[in-house]
Amino acid sequence: MSKVSSPGAAADVPFDFRQSSQISDAQLEAVRALHEAFIHRLCESLSVNLLVEVSGTLAGLEQAVFASLAETISTPASLLCFAMQPQEGYTLVEVGPSLVAPILDCVLGGSGKITFALEREITDIEQAMLEPFFGIVAHELREAWQPVAPIDFRFAGVETTPQASGRIAAGDAVIVVAADLRIGENEGRIHVVIPALTVKSLRQKFEPRSEARKPVSRDVEHAIEEKLAAGLKLNLDCALVGSSIRLQDLLNLKPGDIIDTGIACDGAATILVNGIPKFSGEVTVEGALQAVVIQTA
Repeated sequence: MSKVSSPGAAADVPFDFRQSSQISDAQLEAVRALHEAFIHRLCESLSVNLLVEVSGTLAGLEQAVFASLAETISTPASLLCFAMQPQEGYTLVEVGPSLVAPILDCVLGGSGKITFALEREITDIEQAMLEPFFGIVAHELREAWQPVAPIDFRFAGVETTPQASGRIAAGDAVIVVAADLRIGENEGRIHVVIPALTVKSLRQKFEPRSEARKPVSRDVEHAIEEKLAAGLKLNLDCALVGSSIRLQDLLNLKPGDIIDTGIACDGAATILVNGIPKFSGEVTVEGALQAVVIQTA
């Protein structure tokens, strides 16, 4: 289950739970499903482009204040910024240092078997070399969100200090999706940070759409009517409806007692179909049998 939390909460940035509560559980589960698809597609694309086996799983989803989240990310960070068009704001993807080094190694033609994490800022040359990787992330984000809305994720740069980022305001609520990736023999985590306002603005898109009822052809209706007429059996009863008796009198009944129904003996009867009154009629005689003539429906 998704949770509402403020990891490493900064004391001077209160979390607006009223704002958070507007994101329904159904929307959060939809966001989770979208990013499960994103991680699956991202791993497939990276495996093909880096020529190394890449696998990954969704590790969690939570809501937080961006300032609180930023405090939990070590610096220098590799924070990829993607503008969301036509939506306002940015999606941020934080790539753990233990993943950056093997990705760079694979881009350079290596096998990704790096035993150290990149604990420094990436250089301009390295950033230029990683542009295909940034493009893959943008493409797979766009494809994952396509069922909800056509959002064009455009790479807008790399930031190294989340606390100083101007892409998302410090007090804004965000949805944080965490995923664990394995590139070759190296494991690491990425975080996808989405402004909560973006999800709220698309809440109608997340609601399940009921399929339009297809008109039934006359042939199908006729076949159903024949099936019902031939095989459907109903219980039909005739009763004097309207009388009542006290429970104590009912318990004291014995053979030979006469019950006063309080109903005039005028031959009127009610016809019940499966216990439900449907018709009013009059008792009559049809040959050697008693019958009821239907008077009103």
